[in-house]
Amino acid sequence: MEFDNSGITAKYKGKDTVFTDLFKNPKYALKMAQTIQKDNSISLEDIQIITITPILLNKQYNDLGIMVKDKLIICSEAQSTWSLNILPRMFMYLAETYHQYIQNHPELNLYAHKKISLPTPVCAMIYTGTDRKNIPDTLSLNDNFFNGKSQLELKIKVIVQNEEHNIIQEYISFCHIFNEQVKLYGYTVRAIKETIRICQDKNILFDYLSERKSEVQSIMETLFSQEEAMKRYAYELRAEGRAEGRAEGENKKAVELIRNLMKSTSVTADSAMNILNIPANERQLYLSALS
Repeated sequence: MEFDNSGITAKYKGKDTVFTDLFKNPKYALKMAQTIQKDNSISLEDIQIITITPILLNKQYNDLGIMVKDKLIICSEAQSTWSLNILPRMFMYLAETYHQYIQNHPELNLYAHKKISLPTPVCAMIYTGTDRKNIPDTLSLNDNFFNGKSQLELKIKVIVQNEEHNIIQEYISFCHIFNEQVKLYGYTVRAIKETIRICQDKNILFDYLSERKSEVQSIMETLFSQEEAMKRYAYELRAEGRAEGRAEGENKKAVELIRNLMKSTSVTADSAMNILNIPANERQLYLSALS
Protein backbone atom coordinates (compact mmCIF):
# COMPACT_ATOMS: atom_id res chain seq x y z
CA MET A 1 0.00 0.00 0.00
CA GLU A 2 1.36 3.43 -0.93
CA PHE A 3 0.71 6.62 0.99
CA ASP A 4 1.35 10.15 -0.28
CA ASN A 5 1.97 12.60 2.56
CA SER A 6 2.65 15.62 0.35
CA GLY A 7 -0.85 17.04 0.75
CA ILE A 8 -0.88 16.63 4.50
CA THR A 9 2.58 18.18 4.87
CA ALA A 10 1.71 21.13 2.66
CA LYS A 11 -1.43 21.86 4.66
CA TYR A 12 0.42 21.59 7.95
CA LYS A 13 3.18 23.92 6.74
CA GLY A 14 0.71 26.42 5.35
CA LYS A 15 -1.47 26.60 8.42
CA ASP A 16 -2.41 29.93 9.87
CA THR A 17 -2.24 30.37 13.63
CA VAL A 18 -3.86 32.61 16.18
CA PHE A 19 -0.47 34.32 16.56
CA THR A 20 -0.16 35.22 12.89
CA ASP A 21 -3.84 36.11 12.59
CA LEU A 22 -3.62 38.39 15.64
CA PHE A 23 -0.46 40.26 14.79
CA LYS A 24 -0.88 40.60 11.05
CA ASN A 25 -3.49 43.20 12.04
CA PRO A 26 -1.57 46.52 12.20
CA LYS A 27 -3.55 47.55 15.31
CA TYR A 28 -2.12 44.65 17.29
CA ALA A 29 1.25 44.74 15.54
CA LEU A 30 1.52 48.30 16.83
CA LYS A 31 0.94 47.11 20.39
CA MET A 32 3.61 44.44 19.93
CA ALA A 33 6.12 46.98 18.61
CA GLN A 34 5.38 49.34 21.48
CA THR A 35 5.82 46.48 23.96
CA ILE A 36 9.08 45.12 22.54
CA GLN A 37 10.59 48.57 22.15
CA LYS A 38 9.01 49.99 25.31
CA ASP A 39 8.09 53.02 23.23
CA ASN A 40 4.51 54.29 23.25
CA SER A 41 5.40 57.08 20.82
CA ILE A 42 5.21 54.59 17.93
CA SER A 43 1.98 55.24 16.03
CA LEU A 44 -0.16 53.21 13.66
CA GLU A 45 1.16 55.26 10.74
CA ASP A 46 4.69 54.09 11.60
CA ILE A 47 3.80 50.40 11.24
CA GLN A 48 4.20 48.27 8.12
CA ILE A 49 3.77 44.47 8.08
CA ILE A 50 6.69 42.90 6.18
CA THR A 51 6.24 39.19 6.95
CA ILE A 52 7.82 37.31 4.05
CA THR A 53 5.97 34.51 2.26
CA PRO A 54 7.84 32.77 -0.58
CA ILE A 55 6.06 32.73 -3.93
CA LEU A 56 6.70 29.07 -4.66
CA LEU A 57 6.23 27.63 -1.17
CA ASN A 58 3.16 27.73 1.04
CA LYS A 59 5.30 28.42 4.10
CA GLN A 60 6.17 31.62 5.87
CA TYR A 61 9.83 32.22 6.65
CA ASN A 62 8.83 33.81 9.92
CA ASP A 63 5.72 34.33 12.02
CA LEU A 64 5.83 38.11 11.91
CA GLY A 65 7.88 40.95 10.47
CA ILE A 66 7.20 44.61 11.30
CA MET A 67 8.86 47.71 9.87
CA VAL A 68 8.75 50.78 12.13
CA LYS A 69 9.31 54.23 10.57
CA ASP A 70 11.57 52.67 7.93
CA LYS A 71 14.22 52.64 10.66
CA LEU A 72 13.52 49.48 12.62
CA ILE A 73 12.79 45.86 11.68
CA ILE A 74 11.10 43.77 14.35
CA CYS A 75 10.85 40.08 13.62
CA SER A 76 9.24 37.70 16.06
CA GLU A 77 8.19 34.10 16.30
CA ALA A 78 6.07 32.20 18.81
CA GLN A 79 7.21 28.79 20.08
CA SER A 80 5.38 26.45 22.41
CA THR A 81 8.27 23.97 22.36
CA TRP A 82 11.81 25.09 23.07
CA SER A 83 14.08 24.94 20.02
CA LEU A 84 17.37 26.70 19.33
CA ASN A 85 16.74 26.31 15.62
CA ILE A 86 14.93 29.63 15.74
CA LEU A 87 18.41 31.22 15.56
CA PRO A 88 19.35 30.11 12.02
CA ARG A 89 15.73 30.57 10.91
CA MET A 90 15.76 34.16 12.13
CA PHE A 91 19.14 34.76 10.53
CA MET A 92 17.83 33.62 7.14
CA TYR A 93 14.68 35.67 7.57
CA LEU A 94 16.67 38.82 8.27
CA ALA A 95 18.93 38.21 5.27
CA GLU A 96 15.91 37.89 2.97
CA THR A 97 14.24 40.91 4.57
CA TYR A 98 17.28 43.11 3.97
CA HIS A 99 17.60 41.75 0.44
CA GLN A 100 14.05 42.81 -0.34
CA TYR A 101 14.50 46.13 1.45
CA ILE A 102 17.51 47.01 -0.70
CA GLN A 103 15.71 45.91 -3.86
CA ASN A 104 12.82 48.23 -2.96
CA HIS A 105 15.19 51.17 -2.44
CA PRO A 106 17.14 51.68 -5.70
CA GLU A 107 19.12 54.51 -4.12
CA LEU A 108 20.88 51.98 -1.88
CA ASN A 109 23.97 50.85 -3.80
CA LEU A 110 25.84 48.07 -2.04
CA TYR A 111 28.88 48.61 -4.26
CA ALA A 112 29.15 52.36 -3.82
CA HIS A 113 31.83 53.97 -1.67
CA LYS A 114 29.30 55.65 0.60
CA LYS A 115 27.91 53.49 3.39
CA ILE A 116 24.21 52.73 2.95
CA SER A 117 21.67 53.13 5.75
CA LEU A 118 19.69 50.08 6.93
CA PRO A 119 16.88 49.62 9.49
CA THR A 120 18.04 48.29 12.85
CA PRO A 121 16.98 44.67 13.51
CA VAL A 122 15.24 43.58 16.71
CA CYS A 123 14.51 39.86 17.08
CA ALA A 124 12.21 38.28 19.64
CA MET A 125 11.00 34.79 20.47
CA ILE A 126 7.71 34.58 22.35
CA TYR A 127 7.89 31.36 24.36
CA THR A 128 4.47 30.04 25.34
CA GLY A 129 5.62 26.75 26.86
CA THR A 130 5.03 26.02 30.53
CA ASP A 131 8.51 24.64 31.26
CA ARG A 132 10.55 27.76 31.99
CA LYS A 133 13.51 26.13 33.73
CA ASN A 134 16.84 27.44 32.47
CA ILE A 135 15.19 29.64 29.84
CA PRO A 136 17.67 32.45 29.03
CA ASP A 137 16.73 36.08 28.45
CA THR A 138 18.71 36.13 25.20
CA LEU A 139 19.74 33.56 22.61
CA SER A 140 23.04 33.86 20.75
CA LEU A 141 23.71 32.31 17.33
CA ASN A 142 27.45 32.43 17.91
CA ASP A 143 27.30 30.82 21.35
CA ASN A 144 24.76 28.11 20.54
CA PHE A 145 25.92 27.06 17.07
CA PHE A 146 29.59 28.04 16.82
CA ASN A 147 30.78 27.66 20.42
CA GLY A 148 31.55 31.38 20.55
CA LYS A 149 34.25 31.03 17.89
CA SER A 150 32.54 32.86 15.03
CA GLN A 151 32.46 36.55 14.23
CA LEU A 152 28.94 36.02 12.91
CA GLU A 153 26.36 36.89 15.52
CA LEU A 154 22.61 37.22 15.95
CA LYS A 155 20.84 37.67 19.26
CA ILE A 156 17.18 37.01 19.99
CA LYS A 157 15.28 38.37 22.96
CA VAL A 158 13.28 35.64 24.72
CA ILE A 159 9.90 36.71 26.13
CA VAL A 160 8.20 34.44 28.66
CA GLN A 161 5.15 34.86 30.88
CA ASN A 162 5.59 37.54 33.52
CA GLU A 163 3.54 40.00 35.57
CA GLU A 164 3.45 42.74 32.94
CA HIS A 165 0.20 43.71 31.24
CA ASN A 166 0.62 43.96 27.48
CA ILE A 167 -0.50 42.34 24.24
CA ILE A 168 2.31 39.75 24.26
CA GLN A 169 1.51 38.61 27.79
CA GLU A 170 -2.15 38.37 26.84
CA TYR A 171 -1.25 36.09 23.94
CA ILE A 172 0.88 33.88 26.22
CA SER A 173 -2.00 33.69 28.71
CA PHE A 174 -4.35 32.72 25.87
CA CYS A 175 -2.04 29.81 25.00
CA HIS A 176 -1.81 28.62 28.59
CA ILE A 177 -5.59 28.77 29.06
CA PHE A 178 -6.06 26.83 25.84
CA ASN A 179 -3.64 24.11 27.02
CA GLU A 180 -5.58 23.83 30.29
CA GLN A 181 -8.87 23.41 28.44
CA VAL A 182 -7.40 20.77 26.14
CA LYS A 183 -6.34 18.79 29.22
CA LEU A 184 -9.96 18.94 30.41
CA TYR A 185 -11.84 18.38 27.14
CA GLY A 186 -9.28 17.13 24.63
CA TYR A 187 -8.94 18.57 21.14
CA THR A 188 -12.61 19.45 20.86
CA VAL A 189 -14.78 22.40 19.94
CA ARG A 190 -15.70 22.69 23.61
CA ALA A 191 -12.04 23.29 24.50
CA ILE A 192 -11.91 26.08 21.91
CA LYS A 193 -15.14 27.73 23.07
CA GLU A 194 -14.16 27.51 26.72
CA THR A 195 -10.78 29.08 25.93
CA ILE A 196 -12.44 32.01 24.17
CA ARG A 197 -15.03 32.41 26.93
CA ILE A 198 -12.49 32.37 29.77
CA CYS A 199 -10.19 34.80 27.96
CA GLN A 200 -13.01 37.25 27.36
CA ASP A 201 -14.12 36.95 31.00
CA LYS A 202 -10.56 37.76 32.09
CA ASN A 203 -10.18 40.56 29.54
CA ILE A 204 -7.46 38.67 27.68
CA LEU A 205 -7.32 39.60 23.98
CA PHE A 206 -10.88 40.81 24.50
CA ASP A 207 -11.16 43.10 21.45
CA TYR A 208 -9.49 40.61 19.12
CA LEU A 209 -11.65 37.69 20.25
CA SER A 210 -14.79 39.83 20.04
CA GLU A 211 -13.94 40.92 16.51
CA ARG A 212 -12.78 37.55 15.17
CA LYS A 213 -14.39 34.92 17.38
CA SER A 214 -15.61 32.74 14.50
CA GLU A 215 -12.29 33.07 12.63
CA VAL A 216 -10.31 32.07 15.74
CA GLN A 217 -12.53 29.04 16.26
CA SER A 218 -12.10 28.08 12.60
CA ILE A 219 -8.32 28.41 12.78
CA MET A 220 -8.11 26.21 15.87
CA GLU A 221 -10.52 23.61 14.48
CA THR A 222 -8.41 23.42 11.32
CA LEU A 223 -5.28 22.80 13.36
CA PHE A 224 -7.09 20.04 15.25
CA SER A 225 -8.15 18.31 12.04
CA GLN A 226 -4.64 18.57 10.57
CA GLU A 227 -3.09 17.13 13.71
CA GLU A 228 -5.55 14.25 13.72
CA ALA A 229 -4.78 13.61 10.04
CA MET A 230 -1.10 13.42 10.91
CA LYS A 231 -1.79 10.94 13.70
CA ARG A 232 -3.92 8.72 11.47
CA TYR A 233 -1.32 8.82 8.73
CA ALA A 234 1.48 7.87 11.13
CA TYR A 235 -0.58 4.97 12.47
CA GLU A 236 -1.21 3.66 8.95
CA LEU A 237 2.48 3.94 8.09
CA ARG A 238 3.52 1.94 11.14
CA ALA A 239 0.87 -0.66 10.40
CA GLU A 240 2.07 -0.87 6.81
CA GLY A 241 5.66 -1.35 7.94
CA ARG A 242 4.72 -4.17 10.33
CA ALA A 243 2.55 -5.84 7.69
CA GLU A 244 5.51 -5.90 5.30
CA GLY A 245 7.70 -7.46 7.97
CA ARG A 246 9.98 -4.44 8.47
CA ALA A 247 11.77 -3.90 11.77
CA GLU A 248 10.04 -1.33 13.91
CA GLY A 249 11.49 2.12 13.34
CA GLU A 250 12.86 1.31 9.89
CA ASN A 251 9.85 2.59 8.01
CA LYS A 252 11.38 5.38 5.95
CA LYS A 253 8.05 7.07 5.25
CA ALA A 254 7.22 7.34 8.94
CA VAL A 255 10.67 8.75 9.68
CA GLU A 256 10.18 11.27 6.89
CA LEU A 257 6.84 12.30 8.40
CA ILE A 258 8.48 12.92 11.79
CA ARG A 259 11.25 14.93 10.13
CA ASN A 260 8.74 17.00 8.13
CA LEU A 261 6.71 17.71 11.26
CA MET A 262 9.85 18.83 13.12
CA LYS A 263 10.81 21.13 10.26
CA SER A 264 7.38 22.62 9.59
CA THR A 265 6.42 23.28 13.23
CA SER A 266 9.87 23.77 14.85
CA VAL A 267 9.28 21.06 17.44
CA THR A 268 11.75 18.54 18.83
CA ALA A 269 11.77 14.89 17.76
CA ASP A 270 10.12 13.90 21.05
CA SER A 271 7.37 16.51 20.60
CA ALA A 272 6.77 15.37 17.02
CA MET A 273 6.40 11.77 18.20
CA ASN A 274 4.03 12.91 20.94
CA ILE A 275 1.85 14.59 18.32
CA LEU A 276 1.92 11.45 16.19
CA ASN A 277 1.20 9.13 19.16
CA ILE A 278 4.23 6.96 18.46
CA PRO A 279 4.54 4.28 21.17
CA ALA A 280 7.37 4.70 23.67
CA ASN A 281 8.91 1.32 22.82
CA GLU A 282 9.37 2.40 19.16
CA ARG A 283 10.84 5.83 19.76
CA GLN A 284 14.51 4.97 20.16
CA LEU A 285 14.49 3.22 16.81
CA TYR A 286 12.93 6.28 15.17
CA LEU A 287 15.47 8.55 16.87
CA SER A 288 18.29 6.40 15.54
CA ALA A 289 16.84 6.64 12.03
CA LEU A 290 16.57 10.43 12.36
CA SER A 291 20.22 10.90 13.35
